[in-house]
Amino acid sequence: MIRRLLIVLLMLLAVPAAAQPTLAGRLLEGSWALRVEGAIIMRFDLERQGEGWGGAWTKPTSFRSDGVRFGNIVMPATTRRADRGQAIGEWAEIIFDDPRPNEEPDQFRFRLLAPDRAELLYVGTGLPPFILERVAAGAPLGPFTEGAVYGGPLTTPGPVTQRPVVAPPPAQAPVQTPTPTVPPVQTPPPTPPPALPPILPRPEQVRPVPQTPPPAEEPPPVQGPPVMIGR
Repeated sequence: MIRRLLIVLLMLLAVPAAAQPTLAGRLLEGSWALRVEGAIIMRFDLERQGEGWGGAWTKPTSFRSDGVRFGNIVMPATTRRADRGQAIGEWAEIIFDDPRPNEEPDQFRFRLLAPDRAELLYVGTGLPPFILERVAAGAPLGPFTEGAVYGGPLTTPGPVTQRPVVAPPPAQAPVQTPTPTVPPVQTPPPTPPPALPPILPRPEQVRPVPQTPPPAEEPPPVQGPPVMIGR
């Protein structure tokens, strides 16, 4: 018996330390649920894949959340397989790429706290850790009541989403820039054309006006000697 234990110990020492899963890491395999007020909001199924991790994420079709409260839950449930994963010490990390361009992936890290409790970090969101509980494989989500909010009233407005919603800054009314008043263009009255000089005939075209001579004066009558009548 002792000899067998020594052989196992030597085999473990021959494996690089970074590749050795811890006991807590090995116990992470299985299904873990985020339960709020008795309802399972989402479930993660973790599995070892060689030296790394794989798994699946089961969640509602859509929901709204501020990271603490969950509402506007729309079923049925959908399941996504992790695109990649890795072991980081006692943590198991699985990553789900966002199909939308220029969007960050959903990145989750899990750490065992107790045989039936695990800690979940939603990397890159700044949210506090979630506490998960171990559940049976394939445990269904819910039960949900239509219109209910789990965890308390939602304080963050916003559209239905999968990621925690960060409240946008209040919209500011657009600044009304007064339109400058352009004075009407004063069109000056049209300037009359300069007066043309009178048209004078050419010298060769000027004909002298015939002058009528004054009437000739009649000479006075010649008076002779008186005529004697009846001598």
